[in-house]
Amino acid sequence: DSLLDSATVMRAMWSDANQWLVDYYHEALMEERVTVTDAVLDSAYAADGHRLLDHILVRTTPNMAPPDRVGAKRRADRLQQLAASGRWANANEESDDPVARRAGGRLGVVERGERDAAFDAVAFALGPGEVSAVFETKAGYHILRRPSLDDVREAFATEVADILMARTDTVILAEIEDEWRVRVVDNAPSLMREAAAAPLRAFQRPQQLGSHREADFTTVDFLRWLQAMSTVVYLSVPGASDEQLEDLLRSLVRNEALVAAALKAGVELQPEDMTELRERLREEIEAVRVGVGLDSTVMGRPTREERLTAAERAVHDYFRRLAASEATVVVVPAFLAQALRQDMPWDVSQTAIDAGLERLVALRQERFQQEVDSLRARRAAPGTVEAGDSAP
Repeated sequence: DSLLDSATVMRAMWSDANQWLVDYYHEALMEERVTVTDAVLDSAYAADGHRLLDHILVRTTPNMAPPDRVGAKRRADRLQQLAASGRWANANEESDDPVARRAGGRLGVVERGERDAAFDAVAFALGPGEVSAVFETKAGYHILRRPSLDDVREAFATEVADILMARTDTVILAEIEDEWRVRVVDNAPSLMREAAAAPLRAFQRPQQLGSHREADFTTVDFLRWLQAMSTVVYLSVPGASDEQLEDLLRSLVRNEALVAAALKAGVELQPEDMTELRERLREEIEAVRVGVGLDSTVMGRPTREERLTAAERAVHDYFRRLAASEATVVVVPAFLAQALRQDMPWDVSQTAIDAGLERLVALRQERFQQEVDSLRARRAAPGTVEAGDSAP
């Protein structure tokens, strides 16, 4: 329980806590900047850059036989007549566009240039409430409908809000980079690769990778982020290009600046957030405790000395069972490993490492020799082909 006080919880679960702070800050900025009023909707609906569309497709393929293509065109003409006569739902039931069909034919908001020229030519010529004639693209025969705003006001408001939020998000990130002076150093990619390859050395001798206006971002910060990410990201660092690593680093420094901006704006975690973080931490610690064998029998000893002695035996027994393939590997969370290194005496014995490597080499040589001897014995046995003989 000594690791479950609020300060330790915040240190241990910092990535989750920071992400929540950024989310709260981002949400407040969005509420302030993105407001979809009736006037905004009217303007967006009339704008020339995008259209809210419904869609019916009769699919064709390049190698379709001519009679089949004629049949597809006839089916498209029939569906267009249904749609134009006010029976869109009936026509939509036969559409070959499964995503739109399940949504009643709704394709959503399409921006100019997003589809091919033939599609745009029809889509952006439709007036409110109009149904298009049948037209063809590489995908097949299409029928489009542009619903009137009164019929789709609520759905269109959601689409417009999503578009405005995406654009505003891009603006906010650019503003943060500029206002907080987000920077990366020229040789950052090589330093990142070195830190990922030798993390203990990087923790002991941190080097600057970038900065924002209130703090430097070092190799230690980079490693903390890597530990919080998936193993796939960690393993991809050595083979990533300089450009990819620079993009990753810039996003991390920018995220740190966002956290600083959120705190500066007075954003705080809610009590229920701390409760959830504390419970997550408790579960991670419990998983390590149970996995290694520090069960209630050990933890329930009356004195500290007895607990330490019992814990030491349990850990040594765990490694014995692990070496004998009688136990599974217990992954110690990065925060706990770091806390142990900070609070407990530890060292790395190069002599012991060298001795272990020598023993490993000897064991491999012994096993290799055993395999060679076994192979020779099998070849020398009656009825087998001797080395050098030709097999039938």
